[in-house]
Amino acid sequence: MKLRKLWLPVSLVAAVLISLGLSGMMWTNPAHSNLSNRTKVTKNSDSTSNTTFQDIYLPSQLLSTDRLGRQELLTNNRVNVASDLRDRMSHFTAEKAKSVSKGNSKRYLAQLKRKESVLLNYNSAISVNFFRKAFNNQLKIPNQKFNRMQLLLNDPKHLYLLNDQGYRIVRVTLKNNRADKLRHVLADRMVKHRVAFELFNGKVILTYPKAVKLRTYSYQLTQQTQDYYANRIMTTNSNSNVQIKRHQNSTDYDDHGFRHMSVDKTTDTVTFTDYNSQVKSNSFLQTMNHVYDQLVMVGMPLDSVRFYSYDSGSNTAVFRTYAGGLPIFDQSNFGAIQMKVLDQSSYRMKFSLDSLQVPVPPVQTSATIMSSTDLLKQLKNAGIKENKIQGIELGYEWSRDKSLANVVNLVPTWYVKTNNQWQNYRKLLGQQ
Repeated sequence: MKLRKLWLPVSLVAAVLISLGLSGMMWTNPAHSNLSNRTKVTKNSDSTSNTTFQDIYLPSQLLSTDRLGRQELLTNNRVNVASDLRDRMSHFTAEKAKSVSKGNSKRYLAQLKRKESVLLNYNSAISVNFFRKAFNNQLKIPNQKFNRMQLLLNDPKHLYLLNDQGYRIVRVTLKNNRADKLRHVLADRMVKHRVAFELFNGKVILTYPKAVKLRTYSYQLTQQTQDYYANRIMTTNSNSNVQIKRHQNSTDYDDHGFRHMSVDKTTDTVTFTDYNSQVKSNSFLQTMNHVYDQLVMVGMPLDSVRFYSYDSGSNTAVFRTYAGGLPIFDQSNFGAIQMKVLDQSSYRMKFSLDSLQVPVPPVQTSATIMSSTDLLKQLKNAGIKENKIQGIELGYEWSRDKSLANVVNLVPTWYVKTNNQWQNYRKLLGQQ
C-alpha cells in the first residue's frame, strides 16, 4: 500500500524533471534557435531601404566638355545630378540607330572629347534593354552594349552610344530632347575638376592633368548584426533548422541544404551562398534584375551604394559606396557588395556589415592629390611596368578613426588596378 501511495507523486516529479531537461536542451541547442521559425523576407515586405532599381544603377560618372574643349568631372553635394539628367532623358524617344565607327581609336578618342557635350559613364558595358529600365525610357533601337552615353548641347536631335570595347560609336536619332532643359540641369552650382581622356595600354582612362583638391569626409559607423541577416536569409520555410558553428574569428550558418552563410569577424564581412535561387542570367538585364532583388531580400542599407562594375567572364557584379561622386575602395577587399552568379541555380554574395550613416565634421576638410602624370612617374620609378597597369582611378580610402570610436574617415587617394585588383598606390610603392 505504501508503494502504491508513493508511485503517483514520484511519477509526477520524474515527468517534471524530464520535461525541464528537454526544454533546457531545446533552448541551449543553436540548431533549434528562433532562426528556424523565420520565413524568407521578400521585396514587398522590405522596409530597410527606399533605394530603387533606378537609383542603384545610376551612371558612375558625369563629365562635360565646353565649347573650348575643356573637360570637367561634375559633382554636386546638394543634389544628384545624374538622377536629374536621367529624369530628363526618360522623355527621349528614338527609332533609329546607326553605326558611325568601330575599331578606330583616334576617332573614338576625338568623339569622347567632342565640344559642348555631356557624358554619362559606366565602368562596365550595359545594354539598351537595361538602359530602358534604368532610365524609364523606351528607346526603340536594337539591343546592343555600350558604357558611355553622350548628349550634345548644340545638337538635340542626336545621342551617341559609345563602347570602349572595340571603340564603337553609334548615333541615335532622338525626339523630344530639350537641350535647354539639359543646360538648366548643368547650370546648377557644380563642383568641377579638370580631367582628360587618354589611351593607356590600349584602354581609355580618365586622367587628371593637374593636382586636384578634394573634400574629405567623416561618418559615424553603423554595423548591422549578423543575427539580423541570418534571420532574413537563412530560412525558406517554418520547418528549416539552421545549424550554427561559432569559431574564434568567424560564425557559420548552415540549413543542411541550400543555404550557407559565413561571417568573418576580423573583416566584418558576410559570405552568403544560395544553391536554390533559380537565377535567370540569359541577358545583362535579367542578371541585374536578379542581383537587385537579392540585395533587397538581404535587407542591407543601399542609400549610398551604386553599381560599380560587371565582369561578364566571371558573372560578377561589384557595388561600392560613393561619397562626393567618387567610389570608396577600402570598405572591404571587394567594396560594399560583390555578387557572383555561379550557375542557373546558385549565386554567392559577399557584403560588409559596416555602413556609413551620420556625417560628422572631419579633422581635415580637404586633401590635395597629385596629377595622373606624377602618379605614373612614381609607379615607374618603383619598378611597376606600364603594361601591368590595367587602370587608375581616384577614390576614397576607408579608415577607422584612432581617436573616436565608431567613426570612419574618408580620404581621397589614387587607386591602381593590377592583376585584376584595385590597390592603393602607396601599397604598390611599398609605403603601406
